[in-house]
Amino acid sequence: MTWNLHGVAGPDLAAVGTIIRDLHPDGVAVQEVRRSQARALARHLGWQHRWARKHYPYSPLIWWRAEGLAILTPHHMSDVRRRSISPGVSTWTHRHRIVVAATIGRAAEDRIRLYDTHLQSHAAADERIAQGRRVAEMVRDEAAPLRTVAGDLNAHDELEVTREFHGAGLRDPGGDPTLPSIAPTRRLDYVLVPESATVLERHEFTGGDDWWELSDHLPVLVEFRPGPC
Repeated sequence: MTWNLHGVAGPDLAAVGTIIRDLHPDGVAVQEVRRSQARALARHLGWQHRWARKHYPYSPLIWWRAEGLAILTPHHMSDVRRRSISPGVSTWTHRHRIVVAATIGRAAEDRIRLYDTHLQSHAAADERIAQGRRVAEMVRDEAAPLRTVAGDLNAHDELEVTREFHGAGLRDPGGDPTLPSIAPTRRLDYVLVPESATVLERHEFTGGDDWWELSDHLPVLVEFRPGPC
């Protein structure tokens, strides 16, 4: 599952947590979230979480307003890693982008490697493609047996971005628009699944005033299992 929470707007984390709990995901990739918000959401759920800083919107002196990504899970989490995918870009600007990865699962034989990322928005498609390629390279380098990439790819009508993940053995199972959540017209948020996986369900959210009060993005949840039907 992935959800861009637009944390600067101060979402109702209890309401967000209730929705997540009712959907029963094994892992959630969250974008645009502050450390304190990720901690509060995990506390509400009673889950594990890991947060990583993406950038300081003001300066390191106001460290509590730093924006980042988080992975949450009700299961065991291990081997958490963070990598920059915007080389040469300062962490003081929103243009700095990262990927965070963690292994989650109930047992050694039932684990998944989840990659959480948020690609550049105010840029040419070439920059998003390059950032997607860097995430895909990390996925290939780690060679985990079961992998998924989830996040805000900012890739509305840009198939070139998702194609970067084909070489890492991942595919886009399709989905509905996610932005703006009040009446979505653009698909920016994705859950990419293994090519060999069977997609069991894509949860669809139509949007509306209640969703808009939580975030400008709708969540995306894809249920799948390893192997063909």
